[in-house]
Amino acid sequence: MMRGQDLIDKLGDKLAGLRGRVTPNAEMDKITWFRAGGLAEALFQPADEEDLAAFLRAVPEEIPITVVGVGSNLLVRDGGIPGFVVRLSAKGF
Repeated sequence: MMRGQDLIDKLGDKLAGLRGRVTPNAEMDKITWFRAGGLAEALFQPADEEDLAAFLRAVPEEIPITVVGVGSNLLVRDGGIPGFVVRLSAKGF
């Protein structure tokens, strides 16, 4: 598993135009209702559907993407989640 900031740096300009929030090494226990779990290598919270579509076009296929909602009924292993976690918690998702 690559370190979160290294993953974000690798994509560089591809992520620059996104309006959502990109967080390296995101603590998943802060966003799950069970308040447990390890780190997401990187967390992306899109501003809207267009932002999500731009993100998905920017990330190469070899980088794993895990999509979650607001974090209810979600358990994250202590070892964390590789690649990007996309959290669809903004209004409209």
